[in-house]
Amino acid sequence: MRKPLAIAWKDVRAVYRNPAALAMMLLAPVALAALLGFAFGGSSGFTLSRIDVVVADLDTGTASAGSQSAVPVGRIISDALGSTQLSGLFKVSWVPTAQAARRAVDDNEADVAVIVPAGASNALTGLADRRVTIELYENPTDQVSPAVVAGVVEQLVGSLNGGRAAAATAVRLATSRGVVDAAALQRSAASAAATFGKAAQGAGLAPLVEREPLARAGDQKAAPGVAGQVLAGMMIFFMMFGALNVARGILEEDEEGTLRRLFTTPTPLREILGGKFLSIFLTVLVQIALLLAAGRLIFGTRWGGPAQVVLLTVDGAAVGAGLAVLLISLARTSRQAGSVSSGVVLVLALLGGNFVGSVSDTGVFSVIQRLTPNGWLLRAWITTLNGGSLSDIVLALLLVAAFALVTFSLGLLRFRHRYA
Repeated sequence: MRKPLAIAWKDVRAVYRNPAALAMMLLAPVALAALLGFAFGGSSGFTLSRIDVVVADLDTGTASAGSQSAVPVGRIISDALGSTQLSGLFKVSWVPTAQAARRAVDDNEADVAVIVPAGASNALTGLADRRVTIELYENPTDQVSPAVVAGVVEQLVGSLNGGRAAAATAVRLATSRGVVDAAALQRSAASAAATFGKAAQGAGLAPLVEREPLARAGDQKAAPGVAGQVLAGMMIFFMMFGALNVARGILEEDEEGTLRRLFTTPTPLREILGGKFLSIFLTVLVQIALLLAAGRLIFGTRWGGPAQVVLLTVDGAAVGAGLAVLLISLARTSRQAGSVSSGVVLVLALLGGNFVGSVSDTGVFSVIQRLTPNGWLLRAWITTLNGGSLSDIVLALLLVAAFALVTFSLGLLRFRHRYA
């Protein structure tokens, strides 16, 4: 075991004494991650400051013919936007008129104005004979804030639209039972719509909060930054590229004749190859460790639990070494290894989403990502970055380890046959 370690240590020292290799393995991924990360919101990622919303509630929830009032649409929307659940996202103020709301946006005192017209409640319950529209008055130069407010209002109105269906159902049921009095039908419709509205008012915000994609101010420290996610993808790509460069040294030594002279020594072939392969693994292991440290120091990235980070680091070094051994074993010359093998690594990185540091759970891209070890590694790193536990990444760890074992075994067989 001493001779393989000595061979591996010699090769690792040679790599990390090469300034060009260090620049490619360490500086390039950090620089790219910094450029992309800061371009998309800095090291803390994309955050959204509180949106100033002004609400003009002109809806009075006019009482119907009976004692039951219509759904208070204006009040439901006002209460939802100003709720404590959305206090980190919206800063809401109220004005008495639509003109005042529009003026607040025109004067840059608010980002978006929500204007609920008179008669909205009656229109929703089917008691009005005309259609009303809730107006969003926005600054045309702001593309984000209006979309966020519109999403909240559309969800609330969508849930309240069930009031119209409830009212219509109540009227049909009453008519089928012989009720023909207009006042009685209005009372049935208003009662059904009001009951539905109260239920929607109590439960309408739950799915909104669960699906909220924007980190609030208090949660920004826990959310991984864009730079950290991109660095994870860059790390996966450059570790495979670095492993490939180290493995290519085997062919370069073969072309120079030093490798065959080494074979003439009493050291067995398996120990010589074992030392060369071990040097690839150790080089990538050190590379990942340095990039993780750089991410923590430069971008403040919290990589996750120690167990997850250690296992992902070892798994990544193993798959990088295994793939490099296989690709180099298939190449005839070092020049061929440099062009063809680099192309394979680049394609895997593109298919795995390494250059953008993102994953997809649906669609064709999601399937393609799962066909590459890069995609599984990236999924596992992003899961860990988001606070995932070890059980959340077990499948990815096993699949990547299996890929590493298969590629290394095939490469080893090729090299043994080549230098037998």
